[in-house]
Amino acid sequence: MSGNKYCIASPHKDESWYDYRLYENLKHSLRKLGFVHQAAAKNRIYFLGAPLKKHYPKVGQFDPQANNIALIYCHLQKIHSLREFDHIFVTSEYARRYLTRRRFKGWLRGKFSSTFDTQRKIRVMRPFSSLSPLLEIPEEYRCDISFMGVPRKRPIVEDILPIVEKHGLKFQIIGPSWQNYPGDKRAKAYCIGASVPYKNLPFVAQGATINLVDHHESMKKQGMVSHKYIDLINAGGFVISDNNKDAKNSYNGIVYRSANELEALVLKYLYDHEKRDKKRTEQWNLTKGLTTDAAAKTFAECFVD
Repeated sequence: MSGNKYCIASPHKDESWYDYRLYENLKHSLRKLGFVHQAAAKNRIYFLGAPLKKHYPKVGQFDPQANNIALIYCHLQKIHSLREFDHIFVTSEYARRYLTRRRFKGWLRGKFSSTFDTQRKIRVMRPFSSLSPLLEIPEEYRCDISFMGVPRKRPIVEDILPIVEKHGLKFQIIGPSWQNYPGDKRAKAYCIGASVPYKNLPFVAQGATINLVDHHESMKKQGMVSHKYIDLINAGGFVISDNNKDAKNSYNGIVYRSANELEALVLKYLYDHEKRDKKRTEQWNLTKGLTTDAAAKTFAECFVD
């Protein structure tokens, strides 16, 4: 039966990309439901953070006759068309509103033939995670503050480095090639490794007193948190984010707007276990249902024979 076959089009080629884990985890959850990943299957899930490509590895050429499902998780401004998709998901209510406004503006201008137009409902599928807290954390993961990411210039790293050195804090960075970081050269001294296996992310989340998460500028403005943000919360971590309105308003998250505010938040929560634990528990209760298994069931409901 073709109904139990599907494939995923992902721009992330290997495990050095954080969201490659999203691809692998979703395949695992769909496998548990009895679905088989097969290239060029009729049911096709597209992870979109950029314009749709004509060809994806393990999927093949885009087929307008297939059952095409979009999961748009960042860079909404780069999405040029929705008409090709039978099902459309975005990761926040803010993102849904953004695309709805963009579509409505096209209608007002009389561009009814615009490729951006779609009669399909735009639905919200919040970022999902396959993680949960662990009981024992290896000592090597213990630190005051941690950050995970690739070494493009990171404002959150630029902001935290002077705070770390001023207060003598233990800071750990996890990511590849931080010796080539284009910003503050002090950053490379804090890198402890290129990557951590996904199953070990709770060690990072719980081993750090504070986990820092940043987002692309467009994600902050449009209001979309990353899957990494949800991963760290579901893994039992206490998180401070850059000024992302989705983090603040949808997940009651702690965000900062300036280096001075970040310093005040770090000092406030670093030494106050009760406040930190209260916020961590509050957020975990909001996100614990955002699981890859639940997302897989929603995708499966969209599949056709």
